[in-house]
Amino acid sequence: MNRNILVVDDSRAMREVIPRILREAGFECCAVEGVDQALEELERDSFGLVLCDIEMPGKNGIVLLKEIVSTMSDIFVVMLTGVTDPVVVMECMHLGAKDYVMKPFDAERLRVTVKNTLEQRQLFLEHRSYQLDLEQKVLEQTEQIRVNLEEKAMLAKEMEIAQEIQSALIPQFIPGTRRIHFATHYRPAGVLGGDYFDVFFRGDGIMDVVIADVAGHNVGSALIVAEIRGAFQAHSAAGLGCAEMLALLNESLYDDLTRAGLFFSMFYLRLDERRMTASYSCAGHNPALYVHADGRVAALDTEGMIIGVVPKISFEERSLPLCPGDRLILYTDGSVEAENRAGRMYGLKRLARSFKEGLGEESGTALQRALADLNTFTEGVPLKDDLALVVATVRH
Repeated sequence: MNRNILVVDDSRAMREVIPRILREAGFECCAVEGVDQALEELERDSFGLVLCDIEMPGKNGIVLLKEIVSTMSDIFVVMLTGVTDPVVVMECMHLGAKDYVMKPFDAERLRVTVKNTLEQRQLFLEHRSYQLDLEQKVLEQTEQIRVNLEEKAMLAKEMEIAQEIQSALIPQFIPGTRRIHFATHYRPAGVLGGDYFDVFFRGDGIMDVVIADVAGHNVGSALIVAEIRGAFQAHSAAGLGCAEMLALLNESLYDDLTRAGLFFSMFYLRLDERRMTASYSCAGHNPALYVHADGRVAALDTEGMIIGVVPKISFEERSLPLCPGDRLILYTDGSVEAENRAGRMYGLKRLARSFKEGLGEESGTALQRALADLNTFTEGVPLKDDLALVVATVRH
C-alpha cells in the first residue's frame, strides 16, 4: 500500500498541522501551498493520496482534482473544505473525489478518513489488476463486486450529504400563473429518495412539468437528478418539443447512467396557457391522470422506453385542449403501489376517484383530499417506495 500523502493547502498552519497528525499515525507526508507546486511534486514522487483544499488563491482545488482524475487515476483525492454549500461538495464527489473533511476537523476523523481511503484505493488497484486477466463475463461480475465494495465504503458519506442535496433539488413551492395553479407533495420511503419533479417556466405562457423516478435510493440517484435538472436548464432555449427533449435527455445522460448502472422513467408535460393546450410524452413512466372539468377521467400515455437503457430512443408526443376546471395529475409508483395491512395496493382507480371527488377545488385542497384518502387506506403501513405528486389545475 502506498502510504505517501500529499497535502495541498494555502494555509501555512494546515501545512504544518496535517502532516504532523498523519506522520504520528505512520503515514509519509509532505505539503505544498498551491496547485502548480502540487503538480510538480506529483511528477517528482509517487503518491497514493492527495488531501486538497477547495478554496485557494489562483487555481482552486477543483482544478487539481480534475487534473488528477483525468491523468493520474491511481491517485485518490480527499477534499479539505470549509465550504458548507452541498452543491460544491456534490460537484467534487461527481468529479471523482473519494471523500471530504470539513474544516475545522477532528484529528481522529482525519486519520480514519485517510486510512479508509487508502484501503479503498488498495482494493481498487487489486481489483483493476484482477480485471485485466478475466474474460468479458467475469469482468461484468467483478465490476459488480467492485461497485458493491465502493457502495459499502461510501455509505456513511452518502447518508451525510444526500439529504442536503435532495432538499436543494426538489422545489418546496411552485407558484401559480394567471390560468394554472399547482400543488405538489414529496415523501421518500426512507432517508434517501429517487423521485424528482420540477416545473420550468419557459416564458410566453409556456411551462414544462416533469416527474421522474430514478432507480436506486442513494447519492448516485441524487447526482443524476442534478444532471437532469442541469440538462433541462441548458436546453431551455432550444425550442424543442416534449418528445425531442426526452430524446435529447437520454442521449445526453446515457454514458453517465451506464457508468453508474442507473436509469429512470419520466413523464414530460408542456402546458401552454395562451393556446390552452397540453402536450406530453412518456419515457416508461406511469401515465398521467387527466380529470376533465365534467368528471371524465383519462390516463395519458405515449410510447417511449425508460431513459438510460439504449443510447438513442424515439418518443411519441400527443396534445390535447384544456378547459377551465380541468386537472392533470403526475405521480410516481409510491402512491398507487402503497399497501394496507392486508397487502392490497391503493391503485390507480382509487387515486383517480380521490381527485375526481375534488372537482372545483384548488389544486392544494384536492391534493390534501387525495393524501388523506391514501393515509386512511394504508392504515399507517410505511411506504415501500417514494411518493411524489404534482397537480396542475386550470383556473376558472
